[in-house]
Amino acid sequence: MITLPRRSSGPIPSRYERLGLSDLPFSTDPVLNPYSTDPRSNGTIYAQAPVQAAIEKFERLLIRPDDFRNRVRIASLWAAGDVQSGRGMGKTALLRFFRQRINSDWGATQFSGQFSAVVIYTSFPAVVDRRWMEQLAWAALVDICKNGVLDASLAALRLEQLSDDQVDSVVNADGIENWGNLLDNTILSANQISVAELTSAIEQTLLEEKVERGPAKALANGSFEEYLRSFRKSDSLEPYYVPRDTKNLDFSRHLLFNDIVRYLKSAGYAGGYLFIDDIENLTDGMARRNRLEFAKEFGLCTVRPGYANTEYNFFSSVMSAHQSSATPLAQAWSEAGLSAIARLDPGAPTSVELPLPTQDQAREIVIAHLDHYRTNLGEKGTITPFTEDGISALVARSQHPRNLLANAARIILHASDEGVDYIDAETVTTAMDNNPSTQMGDFTEGIDEAL
Repeated sequence: MITLPRRSSGPIPSRYERLGLSDLPFSTDPVLNPYSTDPRSNGTIYAQAPVQAAIEKFERLLIRPDDFRNRVRIASLWAAGDVQSGRGMGKTALLRFFRQRINSDWGATQFSGQFSAVVIYTSFPAVVDRRWMEQLAWAALVDICKNGVLDASLAALRLEQLSDDQVDSVVNADGIENWGNLLDNTILSANQISVAELTSAIEQTLLEEKVERGPAKALANGSFEEYLRSFRKSDSLEPYYVPRDTKNLDFSRHLLFNDIVRYLKSAGYAGGYLFIDDIENLTDGMARRNRLEFAKEFGLCTVRPGYANTEYNFFSSVMSAHQSSATPLAQAWSEAGLSAIARLDPGAPTSVELPLPTQDQAREIVIAHLDHYRTNLGEKGTITPFTEDGISALVARSQHPRNLLANAARIILHASDEGVDYIDAETVTTAMDNNPSTQMGDFTEGIDEAL
């Protein structure tokens, strides 16, 4: 006998309603995921006030809407403290804040509709032990396949090939303006538009822009991800490196810094950003000679003549790092001549450093998460369901963002289990010291990669 799955017939009551919340505001998952639909883990919830100074410096260095071409080519993002205390300070969250801010409309809001830009985000969950620059390029190509920029670019290129009447009939095919219809071959065909001829015209445009024939064909027909998969025996994009299956890495730098740059430029993007999160996971396994080799290759791909990326000043690179782990790379960086462009230290003009939040700023971080899940919008901006002594007790435990959010999750879970209406200092103490009903393990273990 088969038992069929049952679909939910309505909203499930929240166990947090007693606290004025629709859900747990703090993630119990230690890993942020930019592709997640959960606002607690994809960067949607972000308290700007505590890091406003860092945001403003980032904007001065890298956004520059009235001077975009002269933004810095390489920048670095640091956190106060050593490799341990510096983790979980919000470097990843800041990068993903700007990623979402720009990629949500390809910079239309950020740059006041003057031009478009894109953020490519890369991170490495484990230390990389070989072919570092190639794996970095492949990681960027994988993100490009996930972040929507390929579809947006293809739609823009198709738009340029169609007449105004054709565009109107396709975009408004359902009576509602939908630019995604430009990617629907059925709708195009229904409007007597030859998809084959349209694809051929775009491919020819890309070839004229010096995109290589293989990627040009794949980009023009919307099959670039499949094209990348064809380089792998396993037909997979991840992991980036597989022994005896490295054909993908032979072409990754050329694909990213030549073909993709020319493709995005053809589609109308003025430039973009290559975010490299926790660069020590890419460089910590290197011998001294490997660090120098990587620094030289990085310079060649990002600031030295040789690739379309540097010809058009297309990508600005932003690296997040911890000072102690970046010190070995800094020496190779200097020997490769890159220190004159961007020194690898927190005090450099091209560096942005995140300080430890003050107690007031720590409160703002908590409030931002609470506000996102309030059932009573009139309580936005308040500390409810915490009392004054309750939130003071929470912040007193730790102002470090990683620990602060982990502690807050534990306390809310405990309060919900106990059926309390508000969270005072006694509730905080019980949740943190006794934790009788919520055995979540050590929240802080492994959560450093989440921020």
